[in-house]
Amino acid sequence: MRKRKLAILICFIAVLTTAFMPGKGYTKADTGFSLSKISDQALPDKTLTVTLNGDNLNGLYAYEATIKFDPEIVELVKAESKLEGYFITPKVEDGTMTIAFTKIGKKTGEQGNIALASILFKGKTKGDAGIQLVSVKALDPALKETVYKNKMTFDDLEGYEWARMEIETLATSGIIKGTSATTFSPGAKITRADFVSLLVRALQLDTEVEGNFKDVKQTNYFYKEVGIAKKFGIALGTGDDKFEPKQRITRQDMMVTAERAMKIAGRMLDEKDSDLSSFRDSGDVSTYAVNALTRLVKKGIIEGYNGMIKPKDLASRAEAAVIIYRLLNI
Repeated sequence: MRKRKLAILICFIAVLTTAFMPGKGYTKADTGFSLSKISDQALPDKTLTVTLNGDNLNGLYAYEATIKFDPEIVELVKAESKLEGYFITPKVEDGTMTIAFTKIGKKTGEQGNIALASILFKGKTKGDAGIQLVSVKALDPALKETVYKNKMTFDDLEGYEWARMEIETLATSGIIKGTSATTFSPGAKITRADFVSLLVRALQLDTEVEGNFKDVKQTNYFYKEVGIAKKFGIALGTGDDKFEPKQRITRQDMMVTAERAMKIAGRMLDEKDSDLSSFRDSGDVSTYAVNALTRLVKKGIIEGYNGMIKPKDLASRAEAAVIIYRLLNI
């Protein structure tokens, strides 16, 4: 009996750790997975409980769920299965947790709407915990797999169809957050600190922070990301060892910062520059930004608006999302 259980468990782990295409064995209209929670707002030392639910299940035998959260705001305390079977200890890395479960032996799969697991977080500071379900791999009793990906969207993207796909893709991946559970505020201007933080997280840049700009405090939520950007030479500041983190960033400064970050991440090769003459306002680009912008134009990262590059306009959250998406898909 022990050998049989071990064989089933080994088979389950092998299936979950192999990159399968979604199978045909676990399909039913409206089947899905969701998280239920009272609030996303964390407070220091206060707990947040989240429940992973299966919706309209049709023979769920095993699953692997990936959940994102903001590690600067909350930390995982524990996760417990609500089903009888084998529950794998959660794996947590950089704000992404993976939980997995399997039944043991010849048993029927779960049916209908049921709670699968309970997850407990503890607040580290006040803020939006950003807890969201990314995807679930579901297996039926024959170990045939279907992958369910939760697509995030927002209620205020009307008029921003040019950025909708990029915003939703980055939000679904946990790279960018909304300003609330239902809004993204695409037209709001993005700050220097927020854009640099977004770049650092998206490109997965990491190093030990050794000091920071004198106007960036350790209590700031962006302290680590700005410190990493400073050490790598991505964020050069505005002079006198200041960064002006809450100042809104211009389009040309956003692009210059992005180009530096791409070099550090090894995602952009130095190439012969193209030119900006095709843009009617190319003369408005500051001298320090010309080389970076021409390289990004050549890579297709910058396309402009009606023949204009608008270098000194303030960058919006929607524009930042599009730039980040294109950088990640070079």
